[in-house]
Amino acid sequence: MAVKISQAERMMNLLALLVDRTKPLTLRQIRQELGKQYPDSDEAARAAFERDKAALREIGIPIQTKTLGGDAAGEVTYSVNRSNYELSDLRLSDDERLALQLAVATVRLGAQHGEEALWKLGGERVLRPTAISVNIGLVDENMSVITDAVMQRRTLNFDYKGEKRQVDPYGMLSRSGFWYIIGFDHLRRDQRVFRVDRIEGKVAASQTRAFKSPVGFDVATAVPTEKQMLAAGDGEQATATVLVDAALAVGVRNEFGDSSVIRERPDGSVEFSIPCANMAAFRLWLFAMVESAEVLGPQVIRAQVVQWLEELTVGN
Repeated sequence: MAVKISQAERMMNLLALLVDRTKPLTLRQIRQELGKQYPDSDEAARAAFERDKAALREIGIPIQTKTLGGDAAGEVTYSVNRSNYELSDLRLSDDERLALQLAVATVRLGAQHGEEALWKLGGERVLRPTAISVNIGLVDENMSVITDAVMQRRTLNFDYKGEKRQVDPYGMLSRSGFWYIIGFDHLRRDQRVFRVDRIEGKVAASQTRAFKSPVGFDVATAVPTEKQMLAAGDGEQATATVLVDAALAVGVRNEFGDSSVIRERPDGSVEFSIPCANMAAFRLWLFAMVESAEVLGPQVIRAQVVQWLEELTVGN
């Protein structure tokens, strides 16, 4: 069964795949490489692929096609020549590099190809790895104000958990499907992380260049990783054994490391030891994989998952 994935992420994975391969690929080969990201039926997969291909061409990515002959007569292959659209060094100033990074950088969304897509587009030639990183693919009523504040170093004012907050935003990051602002919180007088969707009401910003970001600030390490969030809790059970389908096993392995692998099954699925001390975070992580993951144990955790599913069924 096809994995539930946004078209934007699938497009980035497709682009990264075509750029990475030295030989053109057929649609059949593309579907194999990308796992279950395209629908199972040939007709639906073809339609989705054509939409992705058209969207990439619309933003200036030249996907080349070639019709094969001989034994494969009539079959079409697809490829991308990065030299046809990749920019060389633009000789930008530091401020211009930061603005460009904020505009075009991508963040890790859990898929291996998508994680590397920006660098395969030539980003390493222009952008510093320690610069601000943000993906403007999500829509939020405050997003334009926040992103402008990060670029222009404007102090933000907003309500958060019932309190008035004044924050110098050092950067933004998307992790596990949520946007975060990382910056200096004047109320707490310390660096804090704020989830954008939990901001209450409108966000207001001050004048430009109201603060300076710390030297060596790295937005990627400022927000807890999936592993850290799942482990940060007071649950009696520290870990759970989770069976993950082959299509998603690589991503989970990259996130939690080889030490999390308990057993690899012949069909490509993998049993992992996953932190679950924070049960709320564990539920979000587990349910994001829909039917591609199953809790095998311990029994108390499996029973809790069953209860969650039953509650969802009753609620619907």
